[in-house]
Amino acid sequence: MNFVYETDRLLLKICGEEIAEDVLVFDLHNAKEFEAVEPIDVDNFYKLDHHRNILRYEYKKMLQLSIVRFWIYRKEDPDNIIGTVCFRNIAKPIYSACQVGYRMDKAFTGYGYCTEALRAGINIMFNDLGLHRIEAMVLPDNEASIAILRKLGFKKEALLREKLMIQGVWRDHFLYSLLAREYEG
Repeated sequence: MNFVYETDRLLLKICGEEIAEDVLVFDLHNAKEFEAVEPIDVDNFYKLDHHRNILRYEYKKMLQLSIVRFWIYRKEDPDNIIGTVCFRNIAKPIYSACQVGYRMDKAFTGYGYCTEALRAGINIMFNDLGLHRIEAMVLPDNEASIAILRKLGFKKEALLREKLMIQGVWRDHFLYSLLAREYEG
């Protein structure tokens, strides 16, 4: 596994705690959008130490190949984060599966960057790590995210009732999945 991957327009980087300040800026800039769709503990989430700890933890888990988080940068601006794609709960060999989550900076939605980054990450999970299945959970009203998943070939499998608490409310999620044999990367 490499620490930097390139697509036509993007760089996908695996990073450690050295980018904690950049991640904090990214999350603060998109706080309203992210809090609407993710279970964020606002009392701790927007603190630099929190981001350092999470990045340190994820980096250790990446070395064990149980989490792989890519930070997304445009090639023309390789120092500013525009998004992230995270493959977590990587389970091999019995399940040979993982879950994927992603976030994009509000200023860079609608340009296909998320789809491009996800496609690259999916290729890595299926081709380099040899996984069989990738799952994604999405809020039923998150039409943009559902469109991305469908475009990449994910199929809706289930409604997960009251799966996550977001902003103090238990929210349903759809479960989507993609199998390696169905993927046309």
